[in-house]
Amino acid sequence: MPSYLHPGVYVEEIPSGAKPIEGVSTSVAALVGYTTEGPIGEATLVHSWDEFKAAFGEIHSDTDHLGLAAFNFFLNGGRDAYIARLAQNAVASTLPAIKMLGRVGGSAAAINVLAVTARSAGEWGDSLRVQITANDGYRFKLEVSQVDGAETTLLESFPNLSMDSSDAGYVLTVVNGNSKTITVDLSSDLKATPATYYKNATSVSGDLAALVWTTVLAGMTLTLNIDNLGAKTITLGAAPGGTFDSGGEVAAEIQARVRALGDAYATFTCAFAANALTLTSGSDSAASSVVVRPGTLATLLKLGKSAGGTEIHGTQDVVPKVMVGMEALTGGDDGDPPGVDDYTGFFNKLKKVRDVNIVLLPGQYMPKDGTGNTAIDAGISHCEAMGSRMLLVDPPPGLELDQAATVSALSLPTSTYTALYYPWVKMANPFYNRDSNPNVPTTLTVAPSSFAAGIWARTDGTRGVWKAPAGVEATVRGMAGLEYSIEDGDQDQLNPEGVNCLRKLPSYGAVVWGTRTLSTKANPEWRYVPVRRTALYIESSIYNGIQWAVFEPNDHRLWSSLRANVGAFMDGLFRAGAFQGQKSSDAYFVRCGLGDTMTQDDIDRGQVIAIVGFAPLKPAEFVIVRIQQKVGQS
Repeated sequence: MPSYLHPGVYVEEIPSGAKPIEGVSTSVAALVGYTTEGPIGEATLVHSWDEFKAAFGEIHSDTDHLGLAAFNFFLNGGRDAYIARLAQNAVASTLPAIKMLGRVGGSAAAINVLAVTARSAGEWGDSLRVQITANDGYRFKLEVSQVDGAETTLLESFPNLSMDSSDAGYVLTVVNGNSKTITVDLSSDLKATPATYYKNATSVSGDLAALVWTTVLAGMTLTLNIDNLGAKTITLGAAPGGTFDSGGEVAAEIQARVRALGDAYATFTCAFAANALTLTSGSDSAASSVVVRPGTLATLLKLGKSAGGTEIHGTQDVVPKVMVGMEALTGGDDGDPPGVDDYTGFFNKLKKVRDVNIVLLPGQYMPKDGTGNTAIDAGISHCEAMGSRMLLVDPPPGLELDQAATVSALSLPTSTYTALYYPWVKMANPFYNRDSNPNVPTTLTVAPSSFAAGIWARTDGTRGVWKAPAGVEATVRGMAGLEYSIEDGDQDQLNPEGVNCLRKLPSYGAVVWGTRTLSTKANPEWRYVPVRRTALYIESSIYNGIQWAVFEPNDHRLWSSLRANVGAFMDGLFRAGAFQGQKSSDAYFVRCGLGDTMTQDDIDRGQVIAIVGFAPLKPAEFVIVRIQQKVGQS
């Protein structure tokens, strides 16, 4: 409560109680299945076919069900999809250890210094090539190319890399953070005994034979950066005899001044021999370095690269040696298709991705013998447990559903969270080329679920989730034909079984001509796809939109606020045409209150109960026109 302690005007903001409920997305798909490139067991969000290709590659073969499904989903209007690659025993391609040795002549010349691995498992990584070229000093450049037959394409180039973990160009940070093709790591040898291979960095002056040491050096400054601890400036003091008589005295003075900077410099040394000063960092590590900045004294003592000196970094030996040509990654393995345990394990992860509304299992379909599919069963259990998504089930390929008995023999699931489309669709074969690859079929036969899912997303965006994703607007894009032709007599048998047909209609082309769930007979209340999906939309939107009510005082103020906010959301849907009824009172209701939806016992248990009802729009599935002759009247 505010305090009013002195006379004056107080301005206060009072909450209005309006907490608008935002509608959730209705057309985010999850495509779960087997392919040969991309991360395994992770839900990767992509927004287009180009993004899919960047993460999972092109369509790899005519049996790449996941790639084909993603292509047709986006082609037919899909916008957002979580892609999950599942596989067993897949292995990533690696660069043989002998190919990434340390620099010739150094202590690491005989060991592998970097481990290079393809970004994801699969034989696709065997087409990658890497090459090391030299940059200045202890830096190098790494290039990644891809070989396709006789053609080699440069994919990525990373210049100015360093083996120093404190450097902005550290190879692990730069490559692993930016590469879409490979990952790198320090070799096991380098991790095991780093001090054996990292140098004790030095900065060696040029030839000082001509230097007159009695020149007054006292008071002159030298700026150094040792072990990447930052630039420090030291000032030479007076020589013991007034002037420095030798390089040894100057070396001793530099050493003393640097060590005086603190404990971090306690192992620094400076010595004079063979007419040269040698400044040594005193540490064997990746960051070991002695960098002398340009200045008057640095020029006089020929320290630093610009003054004619040489500087050897601590990573000098472990920098990969220059490669004469490109080296190939090898050993990739696509692995085996996933089993039901892989699907079940992933669905447990997918529970945390709450914005998924449509689930597809490319490569999984109902078997002809009616024995069922455990992966599809796992998908249905997941959708029912989440209560916010539907599974599109595929019929078996090569089986004509010519009568209701054939459909019944498949033992299709009867969950209200499932829908099935038939028949399989013929599309242009992406691997056919009249000139270079004329011996493959010109078309492929693919499962219909991805086409339907894209049409669901397209219809949601143009008309709303309450509009049936079927009819002359629901054109099937990318279809070259159908595995089986559907006529009115065929659909007379299939429609009552909940099988949604894809048909070719005169003047309209290929369209979806059905909008039923597989619960058509088992639970007719949820017979229609738009009714089921509208309910899911309302449930998820209200669930997300009233989280603020948790732990609020459970009294008439809360009940009134819930009625107002949920009612405003439902009224918005009514005005958008989502419900039946000419008046809002005919279209929906929202109830919440003591004696209506709750008893005092409910309140004592901490429960607030609201009941929301709506009159869903049912699609005009049977448009009946009755014609009558008008009889002449006297």
